[in-house]
Amino acid sequence: MIPPFMVGGVRVRVHGGLVVLLALAVYARLGAEAAVFAAVLLGHELAHILMAAAFNLRVTDLELLPTGGVARVEGLETADPGVEAVVALAGPLHNLLCLAGGFLLRAAGALAPGRGDFFLLANAALAAGNLLPALPLDGGRVVRAALALHRGARAATAWVTRAGLAVGGAMLAAAAGLLALRIVAPGLLVFGACIVLRARGGREDVGMRPWREMGERSAGIGILPVRVLACGPSMRLREVVTRFLPRHYHLVWVVAGGGKAVGPWDEAAVWRALRSHGADAAASVLRGEI
Repeated sequence: MIPPFMVGGVRVRVHGGLVVLLALAVYARLGAEAAVFAAVLLGHELAHILMAAAFNLRVTDLELLPTGGVARVEGLETADPGVEAVVALAGPLHNLLCLAGGFLLRAAGALAPGRGDFFLLANAALAAGNLLPALPLDGGRVVRAALALHRGARAATAWVTRAGLAVGGAMLAAAAGLLALRIVAPGLLVFGACIVLRARGGREDVGMRPWREMGERSAGIGILPVRVLACGPSMRLREVVTRFLPRHYHLVWVVAGGGKAVGPWDEAAVWRALRSHGADAAASVLRGEI
């Protein structure tokens, strides 16, 4: 496998699935097409990086996959969900613009058939594939950003993760069906396998996002709607913060025995309790954070 390397301050890793796919292309004497696909893939990821930079966000790590890439962007977890959606859309939009430009060049006779056609196919495949509403694809990140505004980051991620498993599983099933017909589709097989593996590995505790948002409030943010939550004294703080939504400020009541509510505690109090007692502490510890 290819060891990680640095490019402009970004640590780049190449996924084994991409290495296998490119190796198969070279073995099938499609080395030129493999080079075109690699260039299109890099352009896709560069569009993400440039869009992140436009929002003053910095990419620190990038893993190149057959489906595109997965980038670690500093500050994205505390940014507005709309920013995450725009950064995610930058890659497919770049491919669509390249596709349109390629058609114009071919109509003008400046793009030769053969490899020129593969350039169009590679851009169309990356754009269409990445717009599927499933993690870790760009379309999944857009859907997650939209759902997070109303359902919270954790529930939104769970939904698109399940979609990723379904989409990847369907691709693997299609590849198996074609193989039964003696039709080998290595691209479909590797693409589906990467989606399934990344979706299974993407079940990170996204409840961390609201924790990072706490303490980031400032007087310059304008007016936020207040959202009131009530929970039992035994509910873990981890479960409480996963109910927090972006663009809201939260007050938490703890409902004790007999239905009596104690509180409310604001986000600052919840944040202090998290730091002092840990994520698995019961909500009853909020009583010491007044």
